[in-house]
Amino acid sequence: MKSVLFIFAGDRKSKFRGVPGVDFPDTALYGLNHLVQYGFATAALEPADVFASERLRRWVPYRLKHFILFFKTLRHDIVFGPSLLYLMLAKKVWKTRTKFVLLNIELTRMLNANKNNRVKLRFIVWLLKELDGIVCLTQFQKKYLEETFPFLRGKCFFVPLGVDVKYYLPTYENRSAYLLSAGRDMGRDYATVIDTARRMPEREFHIVCSQRNLKGIHDVPPNVRIFIDLPFAELHKKYQEAELLLLLTHNDSFQGGADCSGQTVLLDAMANGLPVVASRKKYVEEYVTDGKEAVLVDCYDPAKARIAIESLRAVDLRKEMALRARTRVEREFSTEKMAERLATVFTRLSEHNYG
Repeated sequence: MKSVLFIFAGDRKSKFRGVPGVDFPDTALYGLNHLVQYGFATAALEPADVFASERLRRWVPYRLKHFILFFKTLRHDIVFGPSLLYLMLAKKVWKTRTKFVLLNIELTRMLNANKNNRVKLRFIVWLLKELDGIVCLTQFQKKYLEETFPFLRGKCFFVPLGVDVKYYLPTYENRSAYLLSAGRDMGRDYATVIDTARRMPEREFHIVCSQRNLKGIHDVPPNVRIFIDLPFAELHKKYQEAELLLLLTHNDSFQGGADCSGQTVLLDAMANGLPVVASRKKYVEEYVTDGKEAVLVDCYDPAKARIAIESLRAVDLRKEMALRARTRVEREFSTEKMAERLATVFTRLSEHNYG
């Protein structure tokens, strides 16, 4: 049986106590808990496994921590995760048969942000050449990488993100009359959410985020309630009771946050039967069809966001959209489906040696 090691970017394993899919949704495990049925044994690693002291973890720089993690990977066939780039410094020196597969969470943004910094860009590209594969969560990421860096052709694989459709049971009836916006990634556009709320003083808005997401935002209107770093169980309750998810993000040229800001929240909402109004972004259009599983609006346009919200006033319209969205995630975007696609990628890579 082949061995897959997943490396968390930070200290995350303590958040996953109990049985995946029973005690917590397995969405953040990216299908790894389902890989055993495809002949892969899995394990997880994070900086806390190497740096037991919390003080030491704070003192050691992020890149150095991940460089050191390299030496814990060598007995595995596949190493997978979003923060593998700086492990490639060690791979330049210590050659290994282990295959390293990057989960592309923010690589596109990183490359674009450094396109005018030739020294840093060359360094990143130098490290990219050591990767055996890159899993892209959208087709636009894959296309960008292959067109910009031809040496990556054949190493990029499209694997859509999965959501735990068994843990999340959809609710279609008796939802509360408030609109929910959620997420802590810096790609969120809460300024436009609040501008939309100002145009709809009769509606209640709930924002679930971190304090950093509100930097520069002032004069929050009285119809907006803000919840800072809400525990998962309470966010889950809001998925189950809100009338609508308002997922507004910065546009595709924005240089902060993840490549696909809001991707997990979008799928969470679809799985929970929560209708969605979302910013029109390249990745979003790969996961929903406008007017079918969600209503899409232009970025930075609170007037159109208001119109989209008003268009879903009717309970029957919201329910129909939510049912279509739930059907689509069950068919295309479950964590089981993600595991099946990852198994295909890992099998191909483990059987192939790049020159």
